[in-house]
Amino acid sequence: MTRSMVRQLWTLAVAAAVSVCAVMGMSTPAFAASGYLNLHQCVYYSGSASDHFTTVVTGGDGRFAAGTNVSNTADASVSCGAGDGNYSLVPLLSGVKALNLSNGRYLNLHQCVYYSGSATNHFTTVVTGGDGRFAAGTNVSNTADTGVSCGAGDGNYSLVPLLSGVKALTVA
Repeated sequence: MTRSMVRQLWTLAVAAAVSVCAVMGMSTPAFAASGYLNLHQCVYYSGSASDHFTTVVTGGDGRFAAGTNVSNTADASVSCGAGDGNYSLVPLLSGVKALNLSNGRYLNLHQCVYYSGSATNHFTTVVTGGDGRFAAGTNVSNTADTGVSCGAGDGNYSLVPLLSGVKALTVA
């Protein structure tokens, strides 16, 4: 039996199951998500402004692009714009997390906010970059995370628990 024939039979079986559920007044079972959410985190810094900012999606200015995407393959390296000359990419704080959506029911998105009193500056992470001190526990699991998981910071920048949090999003 060829792959094409198996796919056609599977499609017919799924259609039949959905029809039976509709006739019986039952809800259709949810089908699991598949593929990867490749979450790209790009952190930029301006020395003249003593200011960081983070992007995870591309806004209107492509110089601060983030390569976040959904794909059948896991991204292994972060994809970020170069910045604008005033704000430059900080590779050590930037990173990519390939989240296999078939690994669980929940996408647990962890947001970790850090603050430096001496620089009067905040920055945010949602994935762990090259510096594990600013880790974020974003993951896919069958369990909804109820507590945020973040790195402690580096001494100059400390975690701000009040501004950090976790959101469990159903993916299946």
